[in-house]
Amino acid sequence: MASGYLISTADGRSLDVFGLFSVPAILTGLPDQADLAGEVHLVLAIALVTLAAVHALAALKHHFIDRDATLLRMLGRRPARR
Repeated sequence: MASGYLISTADGRSLDVFGLFSVPAILTGLPDQADLAGEVHLVLAIALVTLAAVHALAALKHHFIDRDATLLRMLGRRPARR
């Protein structure tokens, strides 16, 4: 979130939020602010997608390899009694 804010306000303009209010550009004038914040934004986005994929794979591992009820519980279903 902070990196997106830094990208959007790098030129000194405030950030308009759905026409309801504006968030002022507080931190401006840093050298290559938009580029640096863009790099941070990209790295964090890749990390988030990677974590989500690992989480999904772990749930599938529990379901298909461990054959436990973890995925069923995550989906809100009651596991069958053995």
